[in-house]
Amino acid sequence: MSLHYNKTNGMQFMIADFFSSLRARVYDDEVRKWISVVGVDFIGKKLVNLMTSTNLLEYGNMLVQEQKNRNQGVPSFRVQFLN
Repeated sequence: MSLHYNKTNGMQFMIADFFSSLRARVYDDEVRKWISVVGVDFIGKKLVNLMTSTNLLEYGNMLVQEQKNRNQGVPSFRVQFLN
């Protein structure tokens, strides 16, 4: 495994970013499973019943802020898993 990081920020940001990416992948897989159970044609109705417009705006703003944080020089890294 090789990791490349900005020495000023150290491994802390890299590890957090790695686990955030891993968590996102797990969530993506769970959403795909949910879609396969609910069915593509009924997703809209399920989401409308689960979320309010306030919730949707809050999550949208959180995504925008997360993207801004990523674009402000958070160190990038590369992980290679060897068999």
